[in-house]
Formats: sequence, structure tokens, C-alpha cells
Amino acid sequence: MVGMAVGAAMKGMKVVVMIAYADIASVCHMAIVQSAAKLYYLSNRRLSCPVIIRLPIARFRGYGPEGNQVGASWFYNVPDLNITMPGSAGEAYWNFREALQRPTPTLFFEDRSIHGRTGEVADNNPGGHAQITRSGDGLTIIGAGRAAALAEDAADQIAKQGYSGAVEVVSLGFIKPLDKDTVLRSTGKTGRALIVQDEPAWSGYAPFVRCLLDDLPPGKLRCAPRILAGADQFLPFWDERPFLPSLESVLAVARELMQ
Repeated sequence: MVGMAVGAAMKGMKVVVMIAYADIASVCHMAIVQSAAKLYYLSNRRLSCPVIIRLPIARFRGYGPEGNQVGASWFYNVPDLNITMPGSAGEAYWNFREALQRPTPTLFFEDRSIHGRTGEVADNNPGGHAQITRSGDGLTIIGAGRAAALAEDAADQIAKQGYSGAVEVVSLGFIKPLDKDTVLRSTGKTGRALIVQDEPAWSGYAPFVRCLLDDLPPGKLRCAPRILAGADQFLPFWDERPFLPSLESVLAVARELMQ
């Protein structure tokens, strides 16, 4: 299917491929990396490859280690391969439209646990940039996909407890390429950062964002940035929740950082 999509793109079509869940991307790794990602470069930019590969993450459905991995970090070091992980309806809509306009392919990771999450879709909000979905001045929580949704819920709960405007949330949207300016601007304002992701702490976007914060001027950070990530193990069939960030764990670390 992915190979056919690349061929259709070479004929000038814009193609969307739907894969059952993200783990199966390993089956078509060769087609994604050797064909789709490299076509634009190998043709000296004469052939574009605006292919979107939808990769649902089968979270909390009892699929076990064969169906609930994220897998985005498998593709981070491939040039010309875009990766998006929207955390809201509006972000999904605009990032999808943005991906169709790019000459290189996009992996569209979507967490099924937030498929039913509703929200406003702005009339004009070009994709490709991180979004400030909650505004605050005490702590920046950074995430993508389910992690961004968790961050928004944590910010709302902290606001209800009498700390309105304490937490700012950055939903990354595209995690490759990553909107560095928005991340640095938000963290430079609050002076504190919590990066949340479902993948283990040694991979994924969190370590890169953590290194990126070293570019802030000296004295901008009030404390060391923290990473809250998934466990470094396969997730079991019976219950994934103990091994992934939760609303409770995000709240606990957020309160610790703001003390």
C-alpha cells in the first residue's frame, strides 16, 4: 500500500494511506524510508511525495505490545520525513491540510484514546507550528498527542484549584520538524518546563526538547526541566495505565516544579 502510494505521488497525486495501527509501520519501513522519504531528494526535487501515512496508536484497547507502541522514534533520524502527532481536533485538521502541501511525506500519528475528544477548529490556523493551548506564567508543559491533551487537563484542574493562569501548555503538533521558537519563547517566559510523552524517556521528542532548552539565555530557567515519560518496557495486554503518564502524575510533577 505504501509502495503504491509513492507511485501515485510520482504521478502527481496527493495520497493518504491508512495503516491499522502504528506498530505495523515496521512492516513497511523499507517503503517509507527508502522510497517515500528519499524520492524528493533523489529526483533532485523534480518529483514530490505528498503522501500522508495515518498511524493510529491503539492505546487502552488491550492490544498489548503488538498494537500499542508509538514508534515515532523509529523515524526521527530520516531527513525529509515529517512527523505529526496532533492533540486536538483543530490541530489534526490544520496539520493534515499542511501535510498535503508539503513535497515530502508525513507520518500522521493519532492516539485512539483521544479520537473522541472534541474542540473548536479555527477558520484560519495554518498547521506546522506548535500551539499555545493554555496561557500561563508559572510553568510550561510541553507535549504532543495524548500528552498534550493530558497537559491541558492538568492546566484546567490547577486553574480550578485557584491558580488560574499558572500553567501554559505547548502542543507541539509537528514533532519533526519541531517548532523551536514557540517552545523557547514559552519556557523563557515561565522559567519552568515539564515535557510529557508516552515513549520511554531516552527516545521520542522529549530528550530533544530538553536539549533545546539549553539554548535559553543563562538565568532564564528557574529550575531544571523535567521529563515525564512512559516506562522502558512493552506495555501489557491487561492494563497500560501504570506504565504511562497520567493526569495524576502530570499534576504531581507540575505542583513540584511550581513550589
